[in-house]
Amino acid sequence: MSKDLHQGNWKLYLGLAGLAAVTLGLGAGLFYYGTRVETKRFRLEQLRVRTGTIGGATSGKQSLKILHISDLHLSGNDEEKVQFIRKITDEDYDLIVLTGDVFEFLDGLKFGPSLLSRRPRLGAYAVFGNHDYYDYSIFNKTFGRLNRKYRHPARRNNIEPHRISLEAGGFKVLINESVLIAEENLFIVGIDYFGIKENELQKLMDKAPVDALKLALFHVPKYLDSFSKAGFHAAFGGHTHGGQIRVPGLGALITDSDLSRKNASGMVDVGGTKIHVSRGLGADPRSNIRLFCPPAATAIELIHGPGPSAKSANAVHASQLI
Repeated sequence: MSKDLHQGNWKLYLGLAGLAAVTLGLGAGLFYYGTRVETKRFRLEQLRVRTGTIGGATSGKQSLKILHISDLHLSGNDEEKVQFIRKITDEDYDLIVLTGDVFEFLDGLKFGPSLLSRRPRLGAYAVFGNHDYYDYSIFNKTFGRLNRKYRHPARRNNIEPHRISLEAGGFKVLINESVLIAEENLFIVGIDYFGIKENELQKLMDKAPVDALKLALFHVPKYLDSFSKAGFHAAFGGHTHGGQIRVPGLGALITDSDLSRKNASGMVDVGGTKIHVSRGLGADPRSNIRLFCPPAATAIELIHGPGPSAKSANAVHASQLI
């Protein structure tokens, strides 16, 4: 009996050792894929959305082709990512919008003047995110999630070099500012990472023609109902990276926002305002891992004005791998 028991124990040990080896191998494989492969599977996705008449009557039907890019987190060795951005911006767009976390390190500023292959018909507009304002340490990124006191570094970056770099490449940076494109009856507001007070936002919105198509650019998806209250037809943001790691059937493990796990990216309707949250094209290089959540830019066909109900007209087209 003791011999049989001894042999049985060895079989159990060998079985457990084999299971541990398979588990470690699978974990190592997923880590390699998530950090070295999927993070570079840049996609251009297609989306069509119809906006309603929130904020006032429309003067007629409008159609805009908008490229939404976000969360580039550019550092000095991001040539492959920049090449992808230049490839997709060589298409005909009415607008290009960039919604924050543009630069991760100062050596990434060299890419700002060359991000766009061509200027879109109505211009390119950008806002800044938290990674533009702060250089995060691993301590901030880990313990800061447990204690908000340590979430951000004490020192804030001077973002003037960031603005100069982007504007040298054709972007207009909006820091709690608005732009009216009168010939298109189009009103754009750029909301800075730190947000804007309700009365200050209202002052900006008072400048908009009643029947204008009103768009907002922001970074962090929080207080999303403020966009519908202010009268925006559509808004564009980022920050979530789609969760970076998604579990099939569950969604993102974390969203770092007001969004649910299943709505960590994509188009959502909040009070009649269509809000698109980008998965982004990058992340902090020290924590850039993606699983079931490849980096993406989105080409959005936005149709505004009389027509079928907004909910029935929304349609997501198949992703296009570039």
